[in-house]
Amino acid sequence: MRLLQRIPSVHTFNMLVQNLSGIILLLFLYQHGAEAKTTVTCEGGSAYLSCDGGGIKVLKANYGRTDRTTCISGRPANQISNTHCLRETSLHTMSARCDGKSSCTVPAVNSVFSDPCYGTYKYLDVSYDCIPTKRSVTCENTESVIACDGGFIKVLKANYGRTDSTTCISGRPANQISNTHCFRETSLHTMSARCDGSKSCSVPAVNSVFSDPCVGTYKYLDVSYYCIPAKRSVTCESTQSVIFCDTGVISVHHANYGRRDLVTCPHKFATPPHCDSPQTSSLRSRCNGRTSCQLNASNSVFSDPCQGVYKYLEVMYSCI
Repeated sequence: MRLLQRIPSVHTFNMLVQNLSGIILLLFLYQHGAEAKTTVTCEGGSAYLSCDGGGIKVLKANYGRTDRTTCISGRPANQISNTHCLRETSLHTMSARCDGKSSCTVPAVNSVFSDPCYGTYKYLDVSYDCIPTKRSVTCENTESVIACDGGFIKVLKANYGRTDSTTCISGRPANQISNTHCFRETSLHTMSARCDGSKSCSVPAVNSVFSDPCVGTYKYLDVSYYCIPAKRSVTCESTQSVIFCDTGVISVHHANYGRRDLVTCPHKFATPPHCDSPQTSSLRSRCNGRTSCQLNASNSVFSDPCQGVYKYLEVMYSCI
C-alpha cells in the first residue's frame, strides 16, 4: 500500500473515505504493517471472516458483480454480462454483522443484502483486517470506563442487555439472568456519541442512559473498541483556529461542538459537561482533502446544542 500523495479533488477524496469506511483506520493499519484479507463468496454460499487475534474491521464490501471472471462456472452469458452491479449498503450490512467479532458467517443471498441486479449471478466480495481490540464489560448500575493510553477511542460494537447466563450473575436469582436475548439496538450509537474521539470516557450502565431493553433482567454493558492515532484540535467558542498538514491532506476522524468535560476551555459557564453535537460529516465536507482548514467555533456555524453553556469545537484528524 502506498500513501496518497496527490488528491485530484475533494469529491474524489470523500468517495475514497466512504468506500474504505474510515481512512484513518487504514493509516493505522499501514503504520503497523497489516495487510487486508479478502474473501469472495458466490451467491448462495456463506462468507466466513475470522481473526486469530483481535477483532474484525470490514474495510469494503460489495454484493453484486464487477467482472466476468468471478463465480462464472456453469453460468450462461446473460447471468454474468452485467459488471456494474453494486449494492451500496453491503459495507453497512457486513460491518453490522462482523465488526469487532473474532469470526462471523454471512450468507451471500438476496434476503440479506437485497437484489441489486435481478437476473445477474452475484458474489460477495469483502476486504477486512484484524485489528487489536479492547473489551469492557460493566454490570448494571455501575460505571463503564474505557480508555486509550495512546490515541483515541473508536467504539466498534456495544450492547446494553444480556446475551449469556454467566456474566454479572453474582447474587442474582435465576429469573434475572435467564433472558439471554436482551439487546438495546441504540447502544452503539450511545457509546459512540459519548466516547468516540476521546482518550477516555465514563458511561453509567443504567436504564436512564440506554433505556431498559428487558424489564426484570439484570443487564450489563459490553463494549468493544480500539485505539486509533490522531491529532486533536480544540477551538474554544467564539474563536477561530486552523488545522493543517505539513505533508499529505486532512482526513477528519471525529468532530463535536459542545462540551464533554470541565477542563477543556475552562469558563464559569462550563456546565453541564455532556453537551454533544456531532459535526463529523460537516467537518469532513469542509476539510477533507485540503492541506489546511479554518475552523470557526460559533453557534452561527454549528447552531447551539446547549444554551448557556460555554462550548468548544473538538476535532480529531490525521494527515494522509
